[in-house]
Amino acid sequence: MTTYEQFQHFFNTKLNIEQQQAVAPKNGILLVCAGAGSGKTRVITARMTHLMLIHNVPASAIVALTFTNKAAREMKERIAHFLPGHQLPYVGTFHSYCLRLLKSYRHYLPYEDFTILDEDDKEKMLKAIINKYGLTKKVTVKALNFALSQHKNSLLGVADSLLEELCNVYEREKKQAHCLDFDDLLLEVLELFKKNNDFKNDFQKKVCHILVDEYQDTNLVQHALLQQMSQNEQGNFISDSLCVVGDEDQSIYSWRGATIQNIVHFKRDYPDAQNITIAQNYRSIQSILDAANAIIEHNNQRNPKKLWSEKQGADRIRRLQCASSYQEGDVVAKLASLHIKQKNDKPIAVLYRSHYQSRALEEALIRGSIPYKIIGGVKFYDRQEIKDILAYVRLIVNPFDRVSLTRIINVPSRGLGDKFFEQMIELWDQQPFMNGFQILEHMLSEKIVSGLKGESVRSFIQLFHGLSRTDSAQELITYITEKTTYIEYLKEHFSPDDAQAKIGNVKELGNAIASFARQGILSIDQFLEEVALLQEHIIDETTHDYIALMTLHAAKGLEFDTVILTGLEENILPSAHALHAQETIEEERRLLYVGITRARERLLLTHVQYRSVFGTMTDQRTSRFVHELPDTIPYTDCVQWSMSEIQLYLRDWYQEKMCMATKNVVRDKPALVIPEYVFYDEIGQRKPQKLRINQKVRHATFGIGTIKDLEDRGDNTFFATVQFGTKAKKISSDFLMEL
Repeated sequence: MTTYEQFQHFFNTKLNIEQQQAVAPKNGILLVCAGAGSGKTRVITARMTHLMLIHNVPASAIVALTFTNKAAREMKERIAHFLPGHQLPYVGTFHSYCLRLLKSYRHYLPYEDFTILDEDDKEKMLKAIINKYGLTKKVTVKALNFALSQHKNSLLGVADSLLEELCNVYEREKKQAHCLDFDDLLLEVLELFKKNNDFKNDFQKKVCHILVDEYQDTNLVQHALLQQMSQNEQGNFISDSLCVVGDEDQSIYSWRGATIQNIVHFKRDYPDAQNITIAQNYRSIQSILDAANAIIEHNNQRNPKKLWSEKQGADRIRRLQCASSYQEGDVVAKLASLHIKQKNDKPIAVLYRSHYQSRALEEALIRGSIPYKIIGGVKFYDRQEIKDILAYVRLIVNPFDRVSLTRIINVPSRGLGDKFFEQMIELWDQQPFMNGFQILEHMLSEKIVSGLKGESVRSFIQLFHGLSRTDSAQELITYITEKTTYIEYLKEHFSPDDAQAKIGNVKELGNAIASFARQGILSIDQFLEEVALLQEHIIDETTHDYIALMTLHAAKGLEFDTVILTGLEENILPSAHALHAQETIEEERRLLYVGITRARERLLLTHVQYRSVFGTMTDQRTSRFVHELPDTIPYTDCVQWSMSEIQLYLRDWYQEKMCMATKNVVRDKPALVIPEYVFYDEIGQRKPQKLRINQKVRHATFGIGTIKDLEDRGDNTFFATVQFGTKAKKISSDFLMEL
């Protein structure tokens, strides 16, 4: 077959009716509302191919804009498959296309030669401006950069007068240096369209067909840019065709400047637009889509549609109520273990709203020797803020620790620069038998450091006075975060969203300490040992068989055969900061919708009764979104279950054939009997009883050991000294299982 015949066969057999309606027209304005998993990339690439093959449109007259280089590469590969040996249309990001235009039309710019500032260069320039005006104690680079970017992407002014003035200084210095930053690429092109008719007319003669992917993620600048590309000075549509493809139900990036209004109110700016809805989903089992549809229909800001699929399957969704985040982690680990034991190479993912939630999940996977990988993030104990706090703690245990001292002596900032660090390390090399605090005392006494810097060093030393390696880990962490004003430091030095995530991680460190305390690990010395052991047992993530962990934001655009969606509780999903505005509640609901529609075959939803918040157990309310799910989803309360019962339940559900095409069936909750010798405390921790000296027990991390001593602390609280090989550990009976 010829290329033409091959494409016609594809068009007739591989595209559904709605997709054909979006691909076939040569002219007009098309708003394609393509639901999750409905083949939007196929529509865009097929449309470009159709324009070239069927309507003989030259490649140079077609431009397709998207948001990531990865998406652009995929589109180019698909078009090249359709059109081998042909010139291809331009497919790229908004920023890369605008840079191309500026280079092609540089003679219209105030200066023809310019360079692009990357983020590092931009931050260096902002830092120099802050230092120049002596504002290091009032303004941070991160805060100024955030204000600058928000101002440019929203086309609004800067609320803070000081930040506004610094932004103006930055713009003047950048202009003098003939530099542009990434935000300028779009703004400069927008200004050319608005003020230079020759540029606008020349562009519109050459580019007649415009396509935009992921339109729900556009900001105000990108929307305005598209209007200038496709409309004349009177605001009349002048291009041959404009096709925007997106899904307002997956608009989850308002914090990056994206506005859902661009797609929801598209017909207000383009009244002649034809609305095409593509609702057939090629990814998920229908029952999973039923759950997604039931959730998202509660949103008001959307173009109504209901996803459907030809794929049918019984009992593909379950909902579990767990006792605590630790039992939730055990559920995740058990299901992941079943997945691996089946030698199942199909992808499985664990999703959560915020990064801090990964800590309990990671530790459960580590205890089960299950390989995992954090996608779009960093493992909990490798995160900057966790390493900062632990560096303070390590100095208490080991004052000779150079790595920890150099990491945190100027975090938060104490005005100590590179010269100070050079002097400190040089002196330490000369006096290797002195510890870090002795080195600092020596620098003070010899006036190597003095004045304000000397006062900062003296305050740093005093911070550690009276602290001991045997002190309570919980009390020390609280003391350090308060005395160093570390939380305020995070708020000042990072964007609001980044700061909030980091603060959540610091608080979760308190939860980790509380968890270890329940195992009898109380001192900071013991806590650091346990963290080190956890790090030692982390599985090599280069193996193909790993469990993917990620936030709901990071999951956008991905798909997995099995998805475990955790933390469906108020103040988590929806998050606490989203509870005061309907618009943000709708975005939180869209986040859940995105998470649900990542699943192809199976979906497990979990929430807990109790969750530790900075070491204190709090009652959790089930998320309002859970009550919007279909009543047909089987719900089970596993709060009182043992590990073996959880495993039996998951095995019963998970080991059925994955793709059996049957009617949806609602299964009864399995009748499981709780063994008499087990009872649970108020947070759902299992408490084996009748422990005795010389009894064999199992611990999730240390394996099998022998009880050498028992301590009854009253109120059914027992601590056992257990011999694991050559090491003895004192552990709460909550974490021991009888053999």
